[in-house]
Amino acid sequence: MSFLPNLFHSSKNHSPSSLRNQIDKVFENFFTDWPEVNPYDERSTNFLKPAVDVAETNEHFEIKAELPDMKKEDIHLEMHGNTLVLHGEKKFEKEEKKDKGYHLIERTYGSFRRVIPLPFEIANEESIHATYKDGLLTVMIAKPKESIEKQRKIDIK
Repeated sequence: MSFLPNLFHSSKNHSPSSLRNQIDKVFENFFTDWPEVNPYDERSTNFLKPAVDVAETNEHFEIKAELPDMKKEDIHLEMHGNTLVLHGEKKFEKEEKKDKGYHLIERTYGSFRRVIPLPFEIANEESIHATYKDGLLTVMIAKPKESIEKQRKIDIK
């Protein structure tokens, strides 16, 4: 059995556009199982993508990221203008016991990077507080006073 369709002896339409459609399908199917390799692309299948919740109140943004089985030292937070960047690496630690063999490994390991845009720029580091406990990273970012003052309720008539 051939993986390529029989391009020249189809019992269906023999038009050139039909041949082109069949060739297009061959290439579409060929590349669907290839992993993406861009380490800066959040959609990359080779890297972790920790689950993140972003909530907003009148005074601050709250960002929570699930990072189970990680050490605080392996987690990095950076601010770039109005963007919060969370990155790090979850390492697979082999145990020294020689009598233990894995039959199945479903937990993921490797580098991760999450980029979270904010609707304002952070002026000072004192407005950001981060804690890590029980596999949950919580980042609190106070809104600048200017953005709080610009908020106003609009009455609907």
